[in-house]
Amino acid sequence: MALVLAKPKPSKPSTAQPPAPTEAAGGHLLPTWPITMVFGCYPVLWVLGLGGFAGTVGAVPMLAILLQRRGLRIPRGFGLWLLFMLWMAVAASQLDSGGRLIGFAFRYMNYVAATVFLVYVYNCSRTRLPLSRMLGLVIMFWVWVVAGGYLGVLVPNGSISTPMASLLPGGVVNNEFVGELVRPRFAEVQQPWGAPRPFERPSAPFPYTNTWGSHFALLMPFVLLYMRTAATWWKRLLVVAVGVAALIPAFATLNRGMFLAMIAGIGYAALRFGGRGQVKWMAAVVIVILVGFAVAQAVGVGEVIQSRTEYSATNSTRGAIYQEAFDRTLESPVVGYGAPRPSKVLNLSVGTQGQVWNVMFSFGFPALALFLAWIWGLALRTRNAQGPLLWLHVVPVMASFMVFYYGLDGTQLILIFVAGALVLRELEAAEPRRSSGRGSPRTASVGGR
Repeated sequence: MALVLAKPKPSKPSTAQPPAPTEAAGGHLLPTWPITMVFGCYPVLWVLGLGGFAGTVGAVPMLAILLQRRGLRIPRGFGLWLLFMLWMAVAASQLDSGGRLIGFAFRYMNYVAATVFLVYVYNCSRTRLPLSRMLGLVIMFWVWVVAGGYLGVLVPNGSISTPMASLLPGGVVNNEFVGELVRPRFAEVQQPWGAPRPFERPSAPFPYTNTWGSHFALLMPFVLLYMRTAATWWKRLLVVAVGVAALIPAFATLNRGMFLAMIAGIGYAALRFGGRGQVKWMAAVVIVILVGFAVAQAVGVGEVIQSRTEYSATNSTRGAIYQEAFDRTLESPVVGYGAPRPSKVLNLSVGTQGQVWNVMFSFGFPALALFLAWIWGLALRTRNAQGPLLWLHVVPVMASFMVFYYGLDGTQLILIFVAGALVLRELEAAEPRRSSGRGSPRTASVGGR
């Protein structure tokens, strides 16, 4: 809660600082450089070994700025998310080793960072941070993701040792999870038993191929929106060119979850556009799906995915680890185990093959209910996005089912929250203001007035 400054007496000069200037619509004139630092300068953070900490790097100055502002607003339903964060903190009581404490602290920082991003973007002035500027920064981040994918394609066995690997204590760096972040590889090279050749799956600038795939899928609606709204034709053409080039690393990942998410998300958008009578946009979206499918078939992606599935038995492995996660959570249903634990039957950790299973196993069933209520609620509350903004609504819609097979607790969660905050901010600006001046019916006010 922000402090409320007492009104000074008329007879004495006031030494209190005036409230931060805001727009008539209620947006704060917050600086945008922390957002630019995360999305625009991501390669620098990655080379320094801070790629996995990028959200926290941006959230720290954002939080410091927000704490100096009065009258911050939060979306309705935000209390569910805060309760989840509180429950997660309580579940930390189940941690039983220093290594698991490190993993928990990292994940908790990611959740906090996404929370700060949500509040910051939601409160940021539409003059200071117009939709076009935010989209431009996300598109720049997407370009870095594509460039990292090419690193994995061209130098699959490459890796770098970052300054963070030298600065962090040995006990922290030796943590498998942290080690993957500060000594990033360019690709995951896998050769299951019996496979005739290794599968070289790009992952840079992230530690895992699935992380690359989840980012790429969630970024696609931003890309399609930018193609529709970019101010100049050459910017749209440039994005199209990068999008075509991105097919090479995207197909090389052999990431079925990524393809499923994009097909479902784009297909959903086509139905929504068609339901609004925007047949032209519906047809364009369908063409995008068909062209992507045709290209994938032409280069033999389907055959390679089938081959990898045959040798790696990934379907049965996921099914078994999901079942074990559920069964073991029944033994600690309220607060879970605080963090993933080694499987009793597989060479994997339980609670690492999807966000739902991670939250359920690590923090218990109540935390899972709160997490899903917020994520699904965000998709529901953004459903009235108008015109091209519908693409931003697609992001939390995709996240609503991606949580079952992807971990979404890093920069992915920030993208989801940024998309939701932008839509809610635009919906609020489009609504008539209450005559009492107390804000939109979709928001709650926090702090002094």
